[in-house]
Amino acid sequence: MVETWTGWNKSPSVWEKFPSIVFLPEGCGSEVMVLNHPELPGCSFFIYWSLEVSTGGAVIPNIHLLPKIPERALQLFPTWPAGGAAAEAFQSLLRILGPEAAIESIIRAVSLSEDAELSG
Repeated sequence: MVETWTGWNKSPSVWEKFPSIVFLPEGCGSEVMVLNHPELPGCSFFIYWSLEVSTGGAVIPNIHLLPKIPERALQLFPTWPAGGAAAEAFQSLLRILGPEAAIESIIRAVSLSEDAELSG
């Protein structure tokens, strides 16, 4: 995965493409990408990115999805996969699609719409 995608600080198109959904708290060098739907306050997804380098020099990317869903929403939709299931599904997307496509898929899901902004 590292060879094809080195993080959003090297590939700004992911966050520049979705400015109403994506926020990088520390700018381009941020280790965290925050995904918010403008009409769903309190519901957020955090994508955390880090790299591990083994003693043998192998580079292993770690990308995790961490949901933040208000308790009230979880009570209203107890079977909604926003908890651990969302994180597990994201890991599957990473394996199947690769990092950039997996992140873009999550952004599209968070957007809840087919805005003109998302079609490009």
